[in-house]
Amino acid sequence: MMGPKTLLADIDKVRPPYNISVLNTECALFALEHAEVFAAQADAIRQQRDWLTAEFARLPGFTVFPSQANMLLVRVPDAQQCFDDLKRAGVLVKNVSKMHALLHNCLRLTVGTPDENARMVAAFHTTP
Repeated sequence: MMGPKTLLADIDKVRPPYNISVLNTECALFALEHAEVFAAQADAIRQQRDWLTAEFARLPGFTVFPSQANMLLVRVPDAQQCFDDLKRAGVLVKNVSKMHALLHNCLRLTVGTPDENARMVAAFHTTP
């Protein structure tokens, strides 16, 4: 804001300590008014994450790392081959195996809808 120093000083007295735009304020109010919807979505994601964890833990050579997020880190026998096969099948995951030595042969999988998750699991079962 630009203007006379004395006017700006008076405006600054009533300005909140953190500048938050009107759009951000409205988004926050919307989220608060619909908290039960967001809680239900979070619960559905947790249920799907648990289901995916169990499904991938059954696959030979797979290690699923514990997660509290909407993603899973999974170590597979050959990350690049698996990534390429899944991509050909139309399933996109993130190959993080080259990002750090500790991530060797790891893929990052996003928890999606039940249908998306079922398609991803099926694609893993059909890849060599």
